Amino acid sequence: MSSDNRTWEERNADLRRREALDAPKIAAAEARADEIRRAAREAKEAADKKAAADLAAEQEERRRKTQGAKLDRSASKAVRRLAILCFLVALPLQMRAFWDPQRPWNLALPLLLETAAWGMLKMADAAIVNRRIVWPHLVMTGVFASIAAAINIADGFLHPEIGAVFGLCGGVASLAGPGVWVVHKFSARSKEVKATRAERKIAEAAVRQAEIELAAKQVDADSKRQIEADKRAAHEAKVAADKAAADAEIADQDEQRQTLYPGAWEQYELILAAHPLGSISRDRAWDEARRADAHPDVWTRYQIMVLNAPANTKSSDLWAEAWTSEKGLPLGHTIEGLAAKLAAREYVEQTLAEHLGAAEHLAVEELLADIFGPGGEGGASPAKGRPRKPSSGPAQDLGALGGIGKGPDSAPARKDLTEPLSEADLKAARELRAADPDGFSTPAVADLLGRSRGYAKRIRDAVNALEGEQ
Repeated sequence: MSSDNRTWEERNADLRRREALDAPKIAAAEARADEIRRAAREAKEAADKKAAADLAAEQEERRRKTQGAKLDRSASKAVRRLAILCFLVALPLQMRAFWDPQRPWNLALPLLLETAAWGMLKMADAAIVNRRIVWPHLVMTGVFASIAAAINIADGFLHPEIGAVFGLCGGVASLAGPGVWVVHKFSARSKEVKATRAERKIAEAAVRQAEIELAAKQVDADSKRQIEADKRAAHEAKVAADKAAADAEIADQDEQRQTLYPGAWEQYELILAAHPLGSISRDRAWDEARRADAHPDVWTRYQIMVLNAPANTKSSDLWAEAWTSEKGLPLGHTIEGLAAKLAAREYVEQTLAEHLGAAEHLAVEELLADIFGPGGEGGASPAKGRPRKPSSGPAQDLGALGGIGKGPDSAPARKDLTEPLSEADLKAARELRAADPDGFSTPAVADLLGRSRGYAKRIRDAVNALEGEQ
């Protein structure tokens, strides 16, 4: 039964079964969600508590500082009043001790002592702020205050009208004023001094850390520089080794060239000497030297053309022109090579003519035309010529006979078989026969003149007839 045809009870049972299977997973997911929510709530509560504690501590610190500042101002006022009172008590007693109607200038001495004591206190305060040595100023303050106190005490004991008690009070006043000022100022500065030392320690630690980081960076930089120097040295060594190997190969190659090709080597040295340094490559110079050694006549002509040709003329064009000028043939062809090619072709044609019929020979001539190229102009190809039979003399022209059959062909005569023979062609054929009598054949004449086999045969026969008459 398909799912679409199930009853409601079956679908309900299937739903309850899936719910029972998924219940553990759902419960675990809900428990995990509750745990995450609880952890987030606890983290938020802890953060709120910490923020509240920090706020309370900050407020308490602010309140303490405010109260402390008020107390410091009250204490400063009280100390200032006490110092003034001590000064007013101690100074008149000292002036009484130094009073002499005959010498009124003695009153400058108590002013000097009190002023010196309070001046040393100011200097000590400045030394603390500026981080200088403090104890010498405190010592001098004690000395001046002690002298003033001793004068007041001695004056009280020596003069009954003043009294020993009043003298002791004057001495205490001379010492109490600077002493209370020192205690107040230096206790207020002690925290600043401690804070300054802590800051100095932090600054020293920061300086040490900066020095360590700087040293590490320096070591890293030195390491990188050393690595770069090693890489550079390795690269330079490789370049030097490659250059030495290349120089050794060039030296070996030059030695082989000089040994195996002495003529080309001599031309090679002449070419290098004739060109400025670096203006011609070694390979090109060697190619030129081989040309000069293999074809000195063409090379001489080529040199003349290079010296007199325009600067933008290609050397390859000049060499081809020099070759044609000296050899009378296209670049790469010589009379000897042409004679050998024609002789081989003539031999192949004669051999085929002896062993094959006319139809087979025509097919082979078509193959030879594909191999050796077309026979020339005039509309006739080598395959449309006639087979040669060396045993019966000159073969008959199949074109004239009308093909393979023995009856005359109704087609009109070809132009190359009826046109007059050119004097220039006859002259060129005579020169070819004079240069290579054994290779003088119809294909050779056809290749030389670029004409058809029929026309070339007529030229060959005419030249042979003229040479026979002579």
